[in-house]
Order: sequence, then C-alpha cells, then structure tokens
Amino acid sequence: MTKVDRHYSQFEEIRLYQDRGMMKWQGFFLSEHTSEIKKDQAPQTYYAYQAIGQLV
Repeated sequence: MTKVDRHYSQFEEIRLYQDRGMMKWQGFFLSEHTSEIKKDQAPQTYYAYQAIGQLV
C-alpha cells in the first residue's frame, strides 16, 4: 500500500491516517449489488407485442 505524505496538516489525526484503499468501497459495492439483485427478482410485467410486417 502506498503511503501518502500528509506532513502539511496541522492535525495529527490527518497525518497518521492510513487509507484502506479499495477496502472501504466494498461495503458500498455490496449494497449496490444487493439492491440490483432484488430489482432483478422483482415481479415483471410483460405485455403482448404484435409485429406488423414481414421478416426479411
């Protein structure tokens, strides 16, 4: 993991903060994925479709 130089900050918490990188986005991804799965499993309504003309 790459260390970011935050020596410019006056706050010790910011200087010592270690970014977890993509790990912090996994919760967001999981939440989005779960909601999309639920949408996919939702009942869907299909309507009759009538095509006029000929297939070539």
